[in-house]
Amino acid sequence: MRVHLVRHGEVHNPRSVMYGRLPRFRLSAHGVRQAEEAAAHLASRQLALILCSPMLRARTTARELQRGQARAHRQPQGPPLRQEAALLEVHTPHDGKPLSTFAGRWHTLYDDVPEGYETFEAVASRLRSLLARLAADFGEDAEVACVTHGDVVFSARLLAEGLPTTLASKKREDARLYPATASIVSLDVDADGSVRGGAYWAPTRAPDRFTETQAQAPALCGAAAAEEGGGGGGETPARKAKRSRRGVS
Repeated sequence: MRVHLVRHGEVHNPRSVMYGRLPRFRLSAHGVRQAEEAAAHLASRQLALILCSPMLRARTTARELQRGQARAHRQPQGPPLRQEAALLEVHTPHDGKPLSTFAGRWHTLYDDVPEGYETFEAVASRLRSLLARLAADFGEDAEVACVTHGDVVFSARLLAEGLPTTLASKKREDARLYPATASIVSLDVDADGSVRGGAYWAPTRAPDRFTETQAQAPALCGAAAAEEGGGGGGETPARKAKRSRRGVS
């Protein structure tokens, strides 16, 4: 089967904090357009299911995929969309800290992880478990999209290249393989859940290009607004190139 790991679009984060698992961090206007482009990229695929992290930014991106499928395949609602805990953002003790705290030392994010928080290996392990479950539940021709976060998608890129999903691999390959916002890693998954290869796609709206002001960020849509409200945040243009692809997002 084919599993498409989709990173959510750019986040509205004017205070430049490590948002992690904090609630109410929505997509920026640019992030919404990125999500629309990801949806267009997958429109030709017949998705059996869309799974997403419970975080608002992932749910909003997933709804764009669902709408894109509905339009492309002339369906009333598109494929089923469900939240999946295995796709959650990494659990770290750093939520709410200024991003400047990690300037020049993103590679230390997983060093000396306190008890009760996740290692990079734990993040990769829950991805592998999810792939095994999907392979058991669907036939070899099925396609599923999973909307998630940067380090989960990065784990998928390591799997696609046959590299170990270890912290050492993350530190070594981070600059080369870290996924852009709204990018997609499409994995070819065998019946036992193992990955035999994959492909990477990124939107033409490059994540390092900051085009929106804080005032232009969109309001939340529909159920998302009711569930989590506004808030959150996009970064300053000067920091965008360093921040948009990085860290816990």
